[in-house]
Amino acid sequence: MNPDAGHDIDFLERLLDSPGPSGFESRPARVWRDEAGSFAETWFDVVGNSYAAVRRDARPLALMAGHIDEIGLQVTHADESGLLYFGGIGGWDAQVLVGQRVRVLGSKGDVPGVIGRKAIHLIEPKEREKAVKVKKLWIDVGAGSRDELKELGVRVGDPAVLDAGMVR
Repeated sequence: MNPDAGHDIDFLERLLDSPGPSGFESRPARVWRDEAGSFAETWFDVVGNSYAAVRRDARPLALMAGHIDEIGLQVTHADESGLLYFGGIGGWDAQVLVGQRVRVLGSKGDVPGVIGRKAIHLIEPKEREKAVKVKKLWIDVGAGSRDELKELGVRVGDPAVLDAGMVR
């Protein structure tokens, strides 16, 4: 049995639980650099790319590259009742979003919420037969107004991710 297996799983969990939708990857990148820093020299550039080098002067050189971002959501509108409307960061099937727990990455920290839509008994029968569109969905973070959203540190432009977490 690998004695480092527990450490490896803990690192993977920290990495996967760090939200990083495209354009907002700083948290998982920091987790990766912290881990890589235990065995390599690490740095990052102004674009947000992270690097690690072990024996930089050794030959031959080898490169490992990968993506660290995930698909996400971005708040596009906050209505007067405190509901957040959003667009996708990456491609989404809106059918899988209804009822999902999310984390809005606000300026004062992560804010939990859930994706909702109009109640089924309020939807016209013909509309029930159609696939729901993202523009008909919203995120409810429990705020009752735009002012409450402001108090939570949530505003238009903030990204959000599904709050799935790693399952062991």
